Amino acid sequence: MKNNNKIIDNDARQRALDPSTSFIVQAPAGSGKTELLIQRYLALLARVQKPEEVLAITFTNKAAGEMRARVLKALDAATGEQPAKDPDAHTWTLAKAVLTQAEKNNWALADHPARIRIQTIDALCSALTRQMPLLSRFGAQPTIADDIDPLYQQAARRTLAQLESGESWSDAIAFLLNHLDNDLVRVESLLVSMLKSRDQWLRHVADRENPRLERANLELAMQRAITDTLRAALASMPTELKTKIFSSLQYASQNLVDADSTSPIKICAELTELPGDTLPELDYWRGIAELLLTGKGEWRSPKGITKKQGFPAPSSSKNKDEKARLTQGKENMKTLLGLLQEHETLRQLLIDVRFLPPATYDDQQWQVIAALVELLPLAAAQLKLVFTETGSVDYTEVSQAALRALGSDQNPTDLALALDYRISHILIDEFQDTSLSQYELLQRLTAGWQADDGRTLFVVGDPMQSIYRFREAEVGLYLRARHEGIGSVLLEPLTLSVNFRSQQGIVDWVNRVFANVLPSEENISLGAVTYSPSHAWHGTEQAQAITVHPLFNHTSENGYHHSKIEEAGKILQIIKAAKEKSPDHKIAILVRSRSALVYILPQLRKAGLHFLALDIEHLGERQGIDPRLAPPR
Repeated sequence: MKNNNKIIDNDARQRALDPSTSFIVQAPAGSGKTELLIQRYLALLARVQKPEEVLAITFTNKAAGEMRARVLKALDAATGEQPAKDPDAHTWTLAKAVLTQAEKNNWALADHPARIRIQTIDALCSALTRQMPLLSRFGAQPTIADDIDPLYQQAARRTLAQLESGESWSDAIAFLLNHLDNDLVRVESLLVSMLKSRDQWLRHVADRENPRLERANLELAMQRAITDTLRAALASMPTELKTKIFSSLQYASQNLVDADSTSPIKICAELTELPGDTLPELDYWRGIAELLLTGKGEWRSPKGITKKQGFPAPSSSKNKDEKARLTQGKENMKTLLGLLQEHETLRQLLIDVRFLPPATYDDQQWQVIAALVELLPLAAAQLKLVFTETGSVDYTEVSQAALRALGSDQNPTDLALALDYRISHILIDEFQDTSLSQYELLQRLTAGWQADDGRTLFVVGDPMQSIYRFREAEVGLYLRARHEGIGSVLLEPLTLSVNFRSQQGIVDWVNRVFANVLPSEENISLGAVTYSPSHAWHGTEQAQAITVHPLFNHTSENGYHHSKIEEAGKILQIIKAAKEKSPDHKIAILVRSRSALVYILPQLRKAGLHFLALDIEHLGERQGIDPRLAPPR
């Protein structure tokens, strides 16, 4: 059933089409963001002298192809009659204006559709490096390697082979090997992981005179991270529970002092109130985390509190008053733990507290860092040599080359100045997938822009989807852009909330569940994103839109995963029941990874259920030859 009321976020959708303003739009799944992007793109095309002035950036070839096809389709449709209803009617009006502008300026889009600039960010980076091969330090254009790990490994091995070269870095290699018990495999693995993320550190270690690498400055950065986390933890602690938390903390810590325990909770016996957010109070917060969380970071269960946490069993005392005190203390803690179950943000921050670094380095730690600062530029240089020899690179190398081709904010290249002249508007899809290098690229592309000069930036994304961490994406960049802008370009925030895809029962369930899963407060440095609820455009189609069938993972002594077999069997039961109820309906199975299908597909095949799984099931995973499918002995 379709909702015939006015679209709740219609004002935001109309505002987003203002061609004179830059925006950052939060657009959850099903909110029609692609249509909005196309409308914005058309609105901008109708105002420029050349179509190349408008650049739309996506993150996948599929998305770029889809957006291009829909723009061209809209332009083709604009040669006919206007549709009766929105959003098609509005898109038609915008496309009609583009055709008028195209005819006026002789764009000949029908003959030259490539003038519609919609491309992936990787394609943009490659194009920039081709235009400035000398500055980008690429000769012939390399290819993106399908399997890049062997190249990282080769560079790491060449770096370690410099151990006896007699160069200045030989001592650094020797120190790191000694520090890791001469475990070459481990050192190589660590170097590989660092090379994968070199866009995050290379800019710092490549400049040996960089004052940010001085010990005092690095320690100051750690101290800020500590106080930011403590401040967030204190702010997330529910006011109505603070007294209960402090009371149980006092009770447990004093019992641990009396028992001469070594528990980290014991230090909290010194407190007269809950700790604040200063560095000296970090150990108190670690005590709170130990009191409230299990070793796996879950809230303790009422049955999981023992004398180890400062809650001796009442039966351990024969004194009536003492027994009553122990009973009351344990009951208070059980009540507290029950109330804490709903406070997910606090739990996550207490986990962060456990893993906070020390506020300062000791001398040995600083020696390790100094050795890394010496060694990492060498590893990066070895990787460049491997790239040159193989003619293959990774995405990070292409991004870094594009940044070099554009120069710096203070010293832009001729290419940067030319692009600054030619590009008037930039649109970016899936902005939550932006990596640090790509974010810097946007800063360089817009470095010469001034307020009210007619050039705009339009970014669309859903930070709630950042959980996938696509290719080193950092959701903190999305939050920073929303609050601070990108470079000199300030962005007006807009939020879309109407879901046109799912029925109300599904949307209501997602709103209810994910409001408790995601943090209650934003935090840029931690990449914490709050949940933004959606409103369903379609009514409820059935009373119970979502049913959860929980299964808990466990492994037998011989390593056989019973839960995987049980899960596959349960899926088969659900499919059979669904097909009996609605024989003609299509059924989809979504899994975390392809490996999960190893247990599911044989069950479907055995039951005679036909399925489509293109590029999913390999020959080696067929039931007859896959040893993982053998029953336990």
